[in-house]
Amino acid sequence: MYISKLKIENFRNFRNATIELNFGLNIIIGHNNSGKTNLLKALQFVFDRSLREKPTIDDFNKDYVDFKMPPRIKITSIISEHANKDLTDDKNVVYDWLIKEAPLYEAQLTYVFFLPTKHFDEYKKEVSLLQDSDGKYDIDKCYKLIEKKFLKKYISRIFGGNPEREEIADADNLNRFDFQFLDAIRDAEKEMFFGNNTLLRDVLNYFLDYDISNGSDFEELDETQKDEIKNREIEFIDKSKKLLEHLINRISKEKILEYSKETGADKGGRPNFDAEIIEKEMLFALRLIVEKSGLNLPIKNNGLGYNNLLFIALILAKIQMERSASMGDNAKIFPIMAIEEPEAHLHPSMQFKFLQFLEKNINEHKQARQVFITSHSTHITSAVDLDSIICLYEDVDGVQRVGYPGSVFSDAKDDQDSKIYVKRFLDATKSNMLFANRLIFVEGISEQLLLPCFAAYMEKEEQLINEHVCIVNVDSRTFKHFLKLFEFDTDKKPHAINKKVVCITDVDPIRKEKEPEDNNKKRWKKCYPFELDQAPKNFDYQSLSTHAKNLKERSKKYNHIEIYTAPVGEGKTLEYELALTNPSCELLITDCFPSKGKNRDTFFKKIMKSYDEDKTLDQLIALCNHDNIIESIKDSSWEEPKKKKSLIAALYHGAIENMKGEHAFYLEKRLRDNLDSKERQEFNVPEYIKNAIEYITG
Repeated sequence: MYISKLKIENFRNFRNATIELNFGLNIIIGHNNSGKTNLLKALQFVFDRSLREKPTIDDFNKDYVDFKMPPRIKITSIISEHANKDLTDDKNVVYDWLIKEAPLYEAQLTYVFFLPTKHFDEYKKEVSLLQDSDGKYDIDKCYKLIEKKFLKKYISRIFGGNPEREEIADADNLNRFDFQFLDAIRDAEKEMFFGNNTLLRDVLNYFLDYDISNGSDFEELDETQKDEIKNREIEFIDKSKKLLEHLINRISKEKILEYSKETGADKGGRPNFDAEIIEKEMLFALRLIVEKSGLNLPIKNNGLGYNNLLFIALILAKIQMERSASMGDNAKIFPIMAIEEPEAHLHPSMQFKFLQFLEKNINEHKQARQVFITSHSTHITSAVDLDSIICLYEDVDGVQRVGYPGSVFSDAKDDQDSKIYVKRFLDATKSNMLFANRLIFVEGISEQLLLPCFAAYMEKEEQLINEHVCIVNVDSRTFKHFLKLFEFDTDKKPHAINKKVVCITDVDPIRKEKEPEDNNKKRWKKCYPFELDQAPKNFDYQSLSTHAKNLKERSKKYNHIEIYTAPVGEGKTLEYELALTNPSCELLITDCFPSKGKNRDTFFKKIMKSYDEDKTLDQLIALCNHDNIIESIKDSSWEEPKKKKSLIAALYHGAIENMKGEHAFYLEKRLRDNLDSKERQEFNVPEYIKNAIEYITG
């Protein structure tokens, strides 16, 4: 069995939410204040029998507005049978809580924090005074009233099965669940690293003589095993007695006796010291150390990250102890581990190793039956399967929602191919998309480097940061795979993530030689926009690439996804658009340009200056040594002003086509320096980039 669903009502930031949970590992991600810790706390209220605290006034959801009835907190847990991995005792524990028997059983536990009905009349009388003439309640005053007069009268109950029957869940069966909660601010040293701490002492006691008992209860052992353990106990008593007698002999008892006689304490009996001790008492003297490079180091000198891992290892040992036969009827059958931010103090490779360890523990050793982890780590999200990830977020309309990246893909081959692709390439950088509030997908390193700088020219960079916009670089033909994570539809794809998404992609016009009747091997090739439709008898043309066309068609179904390209029929790539928009801007000439050859930096400075001086097209062409581009420009039907800009754009594009990444790095530096310069040169952001930034920050 496993906890398959959690319904949270009126608790902290959850007004009314249903979260579907996974068998085994659950990685809960989301931006700050998205409810990750609150989800774990909700689980704790249901399953942690050691929890003594009750909700406070701050634990009520502040969107509650109708105070006609006293607010209550309700947390419902659905426990489901697993088709292949259920254990014999599972159903026995939850039998009285069943709400469904077949084909797979379901049980329900409901935690309710509420005001008993006997106080309703008093409550209604008091709260009615806090209504205005329209019947609306003053929310702040209502909560202050509840905190002052009624919160102390609230009680909590856990009901099993249908909560309407109000049948309190049996405490013995609830105790079969074991909830271990490791919060984000944990002091590992204080919690476990000394023998007088119950956790460490109990674990040490359990593993005492484990090589013989293997965790079984003493009464279940055969006579040979029992005799061997008894002999060890006798040996310990004999050796420890000699040691303690040696210690007692070194103590000046006479002085103590003298004081006891003077105070009259000896009237109650003569004080002395016992020279016998049992193993469990001796465990108080043990403390953990770290052996490293032949030295014994105190645990406080160990790194925080390693101490946290040791702490988790000890918790797992405790779980093993509490599940063992040695606990008799008190043995736990369903251990749950909840960990906040395990990445704290762990470097990326250790985070990956830790996740591997947990998955192996669940699948093979089964100390923990279900694990819940909250995280801000992209390394952790990239290390686990998509199906394990639960994304808490606020959608484009400000509604609290839950996304399940692994569930957005259907069983269709196309979707399964996409799922495999996303999982394979969702590395630590790209998995940032699951944490961001808004997303921009770009198809190259140039756009990724330059977009924040373009936003700065628009005075939008701070908004880009404040809105937590993530710029993700993926190959243009793979946009469709990643977009499936965000194609939210209330009815058809409710598990997708409903965030604002922008895709910025190149127009990439292409042409293909017309094919003879007996030849079908001609291929589409890139061309410049001014070459479109120049020779319709010889070529077929496409002014917009197929992948961009498909993206635009796909996005029409979703109001929160927009596709931006340069003008169709006039654009090509980002680099082409930069020069087309800034034909005389020498900022575009970076250190990447060679000092010799037809694409040398001096050539571009000269032709840009000539354009600025309003030289004719023929005068600009006379400066060039680029025959193919010159010929196509001359054959174009465009007007001369448009041809002049397109000539410089084509020359610029051709010069940096094979060094886009390096060029973008230098260009970003030049543009940033220009922003801070007292003699700032004019630079224009391409219109389609401006529109994309306006949309994503709007």
